[in-house]
Amino acid sequence: MRSIAFVLVAATACSSHTPSKQITGDEARQVLIDRNWIDRMPETERDKLHVYRFVPSMGGGVYQDRTIFKGTFELFQFEATNEEIRFNLLETHDKVKSHYRIESVDGPAPFDLKLTIDADPRGPHTYYGIRAETDRDGHVLEQELRSTRASH
Repeated sequence: MRSIAFVLVAATACSSHTPSKQITGDEARQVLIDRNWIDRMPETERDKLHVYRFVPSMGGGVYQDRTIFKGTFELFQFEATNEEIRFNLLETHDKVKSHYRIESVDGPAPFDLKLTIDADPRGPHTYYGIRAETDRDGHVLEQELRSTRASH
């Protein structure tokens, strides 16, 4: 399975203090879907990162616990409403309901979205995304992670 996609650039500190704005209603569900959510930008090839991608057209989602070059993935099924994600973890048969929030934010660069999953069954609860992301098949994340490695 191809890894998920994300347009990544080197991480920088957020210099603005613009308050975040919560995205609500059906827009929250639409923004959740078909987008990569990453907990941090890697600075070295050994930095750990966690990535979610919710892809109903593929029948579920994928969670990655990884570095730039290796990691593990977990496929899961889910249902998302405007406020809740219901995870069906296929390997363990665990079912987890979690409230989530998506906010428009100004960083950390290059991110402009923040996802918080209150009862995250796998990761660190807070992830970042880019509203303009359009890569559907996963090749951009791999290219950008490799270019991040080359720039250090």
